[in-house]
Amino acid sequence: MPDRGRVTTLSRQLTRGLRVRVAAFLALALLPIGVMSVLQTSDLSREVDNSSELALLALTNTAAVSERQMFERAFGAAQALTSVLQLMLVEPERCGSYLSQYVKETGSYSFVGFLNPGGTMVCSSGEPDADLSNWSNLTQQFDTPRMWIDPTRNTNPDSGAVINVLFPSYQDDTFRGYIAMSLPRTKLGAPWLPTNTRHPLSLTTFNDNGDVLTTVSSTTDQTIYVPQDFKFDRLKGNWTQTFIAKNQFDQEQAFAVVPVVPGLVYALAAWPVEYRKPAFGRLSGTPLLFPLLMFVASLGVAYFAVDRLVVRHVKQLRNKVQAFSRTRRLPSTSDQLSLSAELQDLEDALAEMAFHLLDDEAQMEDALREKNVLLKEIHHRVRNNLQLISSIMNMQIRRAAEPETRDILRSLQERVMSLSSVHKSLYQTENLSQTNAGTLIPDLFERLVAANDPQGMEYRHDFDEIVLFPDQAVPLTLLASELGTNALKFMGAPEGETPHLFVSLKQLDAGTARLICENSVGADINDVEANEAGLGAQLIRAFATQLHGRIETTSTDRVYRTEVTFDVEDVFHEPADH
Repeated sequence: MPDRGRVTTLSRQLTRGLRVRVAAFLALALLPIGVMSVLQTSDLSREVDNSSELALLALTNTAAVSERQMFERAFGAAQALTSVLQLMLVEPERCGSYLSQYVKETGSYSFVGFLNPGGTMVCSSGEPDADLSNWSNLTQQFDTPRMWIDPTRNTNPDSGAVINVLFPSYQDDTFRGYIAMSLPRTKLGAPWLPTNTRHPLSLTTFNDNGDVLTTVSSTTDQTIYVPQDFKFDRLKGNWTQTFIAKNQFDQEQAFAVVPVVPGLVYALAAWPVEYRKPAFGRLSGTPLLFPLLMFVASLGVAYFAVDRLVVRHVKQLRNKVQAFSRTRRLPSTSDQLSLSAELQDLEDALAEMAFHLLDDEAQMEDALREKNVLLKEIHHRVRNNLQLISSIMNMQIRRAAEPETRDILRSLQERVMSLSSVHKSLYQTENLSQTNAGTLIPDLFERLVAANDPQGMEYRHDFDEIVLFPDQAVPLTLLASELGTNALKFMGAPEGETPHLFVSLKQLDAGTARLICENSVGADINDVEANEAGLGAQLIRAFATQLHGRIETTSTDRVYRTEVTFDVEDVFHEPADH
């Protein structure tokens, strides 16, 4: 049961406690601000992420500027040579001499030539009339002419490792072939010069087919970093992007992809992961983090502030009130500096109420004590007066000459003594407004049996303790007196049997009681006794009516039994003033 009580108290504090309610209302008040904070933090996080991505793309573009310039110059030179070569193709020797001189003077290319649609190099700075028709995908390139870059085919075997740049040549909107220019790899991918600009760990260029063109590294061991299981052709359709992935050494790095020559050449740069995850980005991994921390901190401050400023003092006031209810001692005053003005006023009001309550209780105790003394005196004097009346009647009984007169006076005397016993019981009890019928009725029957005991009578009884108000105690006593008087007068027994009297007062349930009086009967009853019995029966019915009881009688040739069932009142009815 204590555990259940603690659980109930905890549940009540969680659902109805002031701290929880204030925190709940504060949470509702902070909810719009929290939502706006989440949205602002989310926007800021996105802006930081976008800025980080744009900065990384800009750095990658800067790192690939030499490759971009080399390829753009090659395509510009090829475009310039297109119109010249169309005029010189009629003289192949002159054309070849011109291109050889061009390669020598520029110093940027290892080979320049014109490739006709049949795959023959009809004019070149190298071997004339070279047949390149065995190049893979060459037919497709002629079917759909476009600029393209190829890192694998060497138009001049003596020129070493090169990258081929092919530019389509048109005459009168008719495709005539490709201007082919070979860029030595030694002129591409040169190490970066020391500058204030940040450089990637490595930079890899590749064409739109995923073929690697150049590589360059800023590390001392010239390591080229690429993502694990990475294929360049996976980037088709998204040539400008940044992402974080593990490299071939299982290290997390940031990677950026930018176009060098849009549609033809692209660069993949490897950067330290911090370049893609700035300090703010790492701290705000989720936009909810900062608003949630502020929200929890605000609720915590509100919770402990209410506990410190209100709940703690309210508990102290409650403890003082409970202690006062147990001990009836005035509570001590609290530290006024720690109490708010409102709580101080409440404590002062409680102290004043306790003082007035003690004063009122003292006055009530004095009034109750005085009332009890007066009631005891009243009951005592009433009993004495009834005793005096009984004594006078006793004197009349001794002087009466007729037996009938003595019997009438004796029955009246018994009724007076019954009333006297009620008042005696009332002034002898602590609660003067109630009496115990479980002791009052037995005393009454003991007196009746002692005064009218036939020879050899058997008396049995069974009484419960039933507390009654005077409104019921008086008629019940008179009823019991009449039942006992009649039972003793008309008691008899068949020849050879012992007369008996049985009396019982039992509590049937919480609000009902039953009085039983049973006596044995004989065969002869004279006229006087019959008349007395008739009067007694009338009195019994009258007293039962005052009790609001129900009478049941059972009469046989051996016993006469009377049962009276009545409701026990639990509220005292004040007598009306007359």
